[in-house]
Amino acid sequence: MSARTSAFFDDRSVRTRTAVTGFALAAVLGLSALPPATPAAAAPRGGVERISTAADGTQLTAASGGGTLSADGRYAAYGTQGPGEGCPATFSTCAFVKDLRTGELEQVPGTGVYTGSVSISPDGRRVAYTTGSRFTKPYVYDRRTGRTEPLWPQEVPTGAHWELGDVGGFSADGDHVAYTLGNRNGNSGSPYLWVRDLTTGTDELITPQTPEGNVSGARLSGDGRFVAYGVRDGDRTPLYVKDRTTGTVRRVDTAPDGAPADGVSQLVQLSEDGRRVLFNSWATDLAPGGPVRPVEQAYLADLHTGRVRRVGAVGAVAHSADRDCRFVLLKEHGGEPPAQQGDLVLLDVRTGKQRLVAPAGASATTAAPGADVVARHGGQVVFGSAAEDLVPGDTNEVSDVFVRRLK
Repeated sequence: MSARTSAFFDDRSVRTRTAVTGFALAAVLGLSALPPATPAAAAPRGGVERISTAADGTQLTAASGGGTLSADGRYAAYGTQGPGEGCPATFSTCAFVKDLRTGELEQVPGTGVYTGSVSISPDGRRVAYTTGSRFTKPYVYDRRTGRTEPLWPQEVPTGAHWELGDVGGFSADGDHVAYTLGNRNGNSGSPYLWVRDLTTGTDELITPQTPEGNVSGARLSGDGRFVAYGVRDGDRTPLYVKDRTTGTVRRVDTAPDGAPADGVSQLVQLSEDGRRVLFNSWATDLAPGGPVRPVEQAYLADLHTGRVRRVGAVGAVAHSADRDCRFVLLKEHGGEPPAQQGDLVLLDVRTGKQRLVAPAGASATTAAPGADVVARHGGQVVFGSAAEDLVPGDTNEVSDVFVRRLK
């Protein structure tokens, strides 16, 4: 995908007469259907609030999407299309941060032209995004100091035109952020993964100088010591976790006998302690009780025990999780009463309990795979939808960003 054709959000349920463009950080996870859960999804607790509004709470006329959430659930970042709503042109998407406690709205400076991959740090202090008039590059905005800095290594690798990049995840303390470096081939040519220490301004190269493939997704542990990432290598996308202290690299998506997965995998989340990795895979040999034919499925790997287990029913796809990988946001295929096809649900992997986040009729979307949309302890979930009946007075006929409070 070229930088010029990528934009901020992807809404596959756009209302009549409304066109909404696609996310910059690859594609949003497919909005597949949901089979019955065990136990069945319970009715939602708490309420739904539309957060992509003006500071006074009035609805916007432009479409919004790509919401991400700080770990405590207080701050949400999202994008709103131009023209209008603070954005100068139709191809613009401006990023905003909203304080969900006070309603205060802050526009992220520097966003507007082909902006994408917006994410807020777990502590709510920093916002990362990509933007650029031709080739998009990653940046970080510090809300405390008002300073914006580019995410770009001081020593750029030779041998190609390194003109674009993308944003990975933040560490829990917000002091480290992962980013990739790419060439003119777009996302298919991003072989280098770096971690920026935002307190010292130093960069560490995570992937080798001569990588075998291109980086696909990146997540950091709470203190930034561990880095999880995927590498696209032909028809495989193996997942790894690197210990930045020891330099040890470990394969994540492996069968019980240690053999590599026989299908493509996609990273979703790394737990704060660096022990658990949530991912989706088309493999058939990862865990007992998994799919017997290729189908996208959510898995959770425990690097201490070496165990990989299926998450949810067969065909469950993970969109996101909290920073402990306990509360997992899922969509599932199939579906029989009381669960409905297309429901977005939050699963507590410890107890097996599920709660409904958005019904099938809302055709809810989330940010790119692994984006932080689930608050700590599963108390809140951010999602996008063009449905008209989630909140009273929704008449703008465009997609909006919502938060579901579950506790």
